[in-house]
Amino acid sequence: MDAGLAGLIGALGGGFIGAAGAWGAALIAFKGARYQADRQGNATHEQWLRQLRRDASLAFITAARTYSEKLKECAQAPSGSVMDAAIEQVHPAWQRLRSTYEALQLEASDGLLQPAEAVLTAGTNTNVLIGMRTSTHSDDQALRIASLEDWKRIERSIAAFVASCRKSLQEPAPLEQRNSL
Repeated sequence: MDAGLAGLIGALGGGFIGAAGAWGAALIAFKGARYQADRQGNATHEQWLRQLRRDASLAFITAARTYSEKLKECAQAPSGSVMDAAIEQVHPAWQRLRSTYEALQLEASDGLLQPAEAVLTAGTNTNVLIGMRTSTHSDDQALRIASLEDWKRIERSIAAFVASCRKSLQEPAPLEQRNSL
């Protein structure tokens, strides 16, 4: 009877240990699958955010280059109706640049916004002179000089912004940064 009781206790203990082991293995498998699903979800989310940043940056670069071209045209235009036509194209290009900057503010980090702000401020002198311009064309030379200087500044600022975009888009995602620590 003692041997039977000992066998019964051993069988129950073995069954309990086996059940606990199976339960532990199932728990580990569940946590592993959950971790993998969370990580995949985070990676997909990071990829989506990176694509949004890329699209917003690309729209800003396109608008900045268009604005830069309009400044150059303004700097090279002779006085009169050709200058008037060039000036009429600067304002819509500026408005487009401002709207793409506002979209960029929603998506980009501070590291990208600083060079983007430099692009915006590079054309300030020309915009001020265009706002003060009279129809007498007496200030066209000052406008040409300001446009040329602003064009040079905006080209340098665009190059700096593009370099910042490359760096930002090539950095590891925040999840990858956390896991590498």
